[in-house]
Amino acid sequence: MSTAPIDAGALRTRLQRQLEGTYVIERELGGAGSSHVFLATEVSLDRSVVLKVLPPEFTADVDAERFRREIQFAAKLQHPHLVPLLSAALSAADGESDQVRWYSMPYIEGQTLRELLVRRGAPPYAEAIRLLREMALALAYAHARGVVHRDIKPENVLLNDGIAMISDFGVAKALDDASDAALRTGRRVTTVSTVLGTPDYMSPEQIGAAHVVDHRADLYAFGCVAYELLTGAPPFARSSLRATLAAQLAEAPVPIRQQRPELPQPIADMVMRCLAKNPAERPASAAWIIRAIEGASGTEVTAPAPAGAEPVAPSRESVAVASRTVITGIVVAVAAAAAVWMMLR
Repeated sequence: MSTAPIDAGALRTRLQRQLEGTYVIERELGGAGSSHVFLATEVSLDRSVVLKVLPPEFTADVDAERFRREIQFAAKLQHPHLVPLLSAALSAADGESDQVRWYSMPYIEGQTLRELLVRRGAPPYAEAIRLLREMALALAYAHARGVVHRDIKPENVLLNDGIAMISDFGVAKALDDASDAALRTGRRVTTVSTVLGTPDYMSPEQIGAAHVVDHRADLYAFGCVAYELLTGAPPFARSSLRATLAAQLAEAPVPIRQQRPELPQPIADMVMRCLAKNPAERPASAAWIIRAIEGASGTEVTAPAPAGAEPVAPSRESVAVASRTVITGIVVAVAAAAAVWMMLR
């Protein structure tokens, strides 16, 4: 399968030929870098859906059948604050050698959280907290079922009549598991877990290509989104990709109450805990975040925190030690992550 960049118009023509009789592609909705997103009509049900075409750089070495099965598994995730996956396939028209890997989701009318932030800036406190709670509910549900997102960001939060819904849950796991299947057959595999993520919201362990990236990477990204939603800017925005990655690895974020002094202390503490460099110092789960939000808002908390679930806030000394440890490999990690991320975008 070719990994050369594909023109959007040519891709639409090719994809429509491959999906003839199943979907009618209406228009391109956009995309990021080498990905493409199309609005389409599913012919059999006469409903609008979104088709997301995966970049060939992500999928050249992915086992197609395993990917399809994993997407089917992820499609079982059903929650009011998740955009469900519908289907996935590897398609090729008769006589064509190149195949296109894609997955579909319901079409949600409305804007993304990114569009809201661009248009309005940070929303009023009550609205921001409501959106964060809705996102945390989705995270708790998916994490309890063993599914990690790995690319939580405002662009992946859709607002359906103002209600937050996280999209693309399960795609990272499907790509990773399908890559593992290809690896076992002796094929070269793109390091999907290394490149999934967006620099402004990417956890240190993702940047450093840690062997284990678990649900706490999502909590870190949630903290970055929460910081931006409450202040209007992400905590580690820098002038270049490398500077952003380096900041994520080694720099402590400016305390959020310095940016917005009127924030309740429990909410500020929750956000800053999510941004801990060490995953062990972050909240133990999204359920902890929900309790923190509800407790700060005066909402009755019905599920008590289990013993030992609350992480210890990092001391200044522990932050300094962690920073020194990270800095020993920061140049190599940042250079490698930046090179791979730029190549795949």
